[in-house]
Amino acid sequence: MLVRYRKDYQKIALGLLSLIPELRDNHRFRDELDWALAEGRVVYLWKDQEDNHFIAVAILDVGDDYVLVRRLSFTPSERSGHNVYALLTAIKDEYPGCRLMGTMATQPLITAWGKANE
Repeated sequence: MLVRYRKDYQKIALGLLSLIPELRDNHRFRDELDWALAEGRVVYLWKDQEDNHFIAVAILDVGDDYVLVRRLSFTPSERSGHNVYALLTAIKDEYPGCRLMGTMATQPLITAWGKANE
């Protein structure tokens, strides 16, 4: 289930962002979240339907006709294609008139998701 970021979810979001190697290695995950919120990016958490725990975070740029997935991080045990695809589908459903796009890091996931949904 897609849940919009709130301030009381900060520790969860930071924990999930710390799983991204380039952010963890430089201890930049707090800077990344602060930057996203200051710049008006949209931050979502993904909650597992079965055990009701947060298992992912997504940072998005939302334009008039596109949604750019800037960051996507899952807990290590939940990085299956099913969970990633379910999150991307939920984002697409949230912004139905928009094209889903990715950065150099996230585009391969979005391309695979798009091919699976053809």
